[in-house]
Amino acid sequence: MITSKKEVQILAALMLEKGITDVVISPGSRNAPLINTFDGLDEFTCYNVVDERSAAFFAMGLALRLKRPVAVACTSGSAMLNYAPAAAEALYQKIPLLILSADRPVSLVDQGDGQTIRQENALRNVVKKSINLTGKMRDEEEIWYNTRLLNEGLNALTYQEDGPVHINFPFAEPLYDLVDEALPVVKNISIRNCENSLYYSEREELRKQWDSCTNKLILVGQMQKDEELEDLLIDFSKEQNVVVLTEKTSNLIGENIITSIDNLVFEDSGASLAPDLLITLGGQIVSKRIKAFLRKNSPKFHWHFSKSNEIQDTFMALTDVISADPYSFLGELISTSEQFSDYARKWQILDKKTAELNEQYTGSLNFCDFTVFDHLLKNIPEKSTLHLSNSTPVRYAQLFPMKNVVYQSNRGTSGIDGVISTAAGYALADDVLNVLVIGDLSFFYDSNALWNHHYPDNLKIVLINNSGGGIFRFIPGPSDVPASEEHFVARHTTKAEGLVKNFGLKYSSASDLESFEVAYDKLLKSDKAEVLEVFTPAEENAEVLRGYFKFLRENI
Repeated sequence: MITSKKEVQILAALMLEKGITDVVISPGSRNAPLINTFDGLDEFTCYNVVDERSAAFFAMGLALRLKRPVAVACTSGSAMLNYAPAAAEALYQKIPLLILSADRPVSLVDQGDGQTIRQENALRNVVKKSINLTGKMRDEEEIWYNTRLLNEGLNALTYQEDGPVHINFPFAEPLYDLVDEALPVVKNISIRNCENSLYYSEREELRKQWDSCTNKLILVGQMQKDEELEDLLIDFSKEQNVVVLTEKTSNLIGENIITSIDNLVFEDSGASLAPDLLITLGGQIVSKRIKAFLRKNSPKFHWHFSKSNEIQDTFMALTDVISADPYSFLGELISTSEQFSDYARKWQILDKKTAELNEQYTGSLNFCDFTVFDHLLKNIPEKSTLHLSNSTPVRYAQLFPMKNVVYQSNRGTSGIDGVISTAAGYALADDVLNVLVIGDLSFFYDSNALWNHHYPDNLKIVLINNSGGGIFRFIPGPSDVPASEEHFVARHTTKAEGLVKNFGLKYSSASDLESFEVAYDKLLKSDKAEVLEVFTPAEENAEVLRGYFKFLRENI
């Protein structure tokens, strides 16, 4: 049985044609036509998540792991507004999240009708495309028009680069009328994604720039694992005049690829490390240090690869946006210039030195966040998935050697909302161990994610509880003002044990390095969903981190 509403029948038929079969549903009445249709068709897999904000991040996590669009569906009113944080994250991380919102007929908006707000284009600034259906399917022309709109919306999910799309459905009553019939035959309009390429003259001009530059730096931001590109960058990293810098969220690792940027550069680092040519790939860069360094030491040329031709001038030096596939284009350039350079050697010596200093400094410490991350990252099993919360967890991970694991983090907008929900969605579609490392504010902010009967047993959470937003005890500004502890750090004494057990998950805790090492080992071997809460000394953590960077400066 499916809804009698023609626009939903057409939507379902088009989603199946385009391979969109996973739907995360939040309860409601106005979205009954959507619920009854997805639930009534065996081709769809439905997940129920009550909290819309959590539901959207959960769907985003699913889409990340499945590598295909996933839909979320909600009722009218403020419910849809709770999708905004995940939509923004999906926009900047380029994830195909399909947002389906039920609405009242336009004639009832601003007329005192219950659960009715101005939903049309309400998410415009955080999605690739907004589609508002007419709510009228009275004749062939109206059916044609709404079908065309639905095609436009669904195609936009994956055109050029992936991203979120919002489709708004103004439903008039009745909402629960069902029919026992097959989905209609629909007009499926396809967009052919042909490979972007550059004209010969453009390629030659860029090749000349490449050949004219002695020091070349390839910097990779957030992306999913790409073994083909990884192999190419490993080959580049063997060149004496090419340096490859990646971050943990780049998911690229290999001999001579440098993965701990924050240990190596400061804003006033020597100009001898500056490139003539900067090449950037992927999404967001975590490191503020590399941003400051490259803005101060501006390269002569900066190429940025973007399939959608976005002008993202992070380092204020952009000269060329290249829409070609980076693997094929860069593959033509390797070993085409023979000039001598000690550029790569300088970076490699610095990388080796800071790795030694890292070990030396860590060995001198008492129990704190730093020692927790050192042990945690060294001992996470190979080929597992590591989710890093924003603020301190993703930054701490930058300081330690990269492991052969998949790194995930909501770095599109770098928010603390939805971290557990995203990890839960991802882990549900994954068949390996997933570990989430999260701070206390982020954990409690998204604790509704635990209220989810789809919560996967392969997701283990390491909650580092240092009584507030630890990053604000470290970064300049918040740490120096009277309002620091109350209004920036948001100091608290909350513990997670009661909350975790209330949601039916296993709980353990640790408050020193020995108990943490034992509990962490048990956590990794557990066959059930579990939260390990680690209590670290709040005041000491910031001093240790400041001391670390001071130690590097004095000894490099």
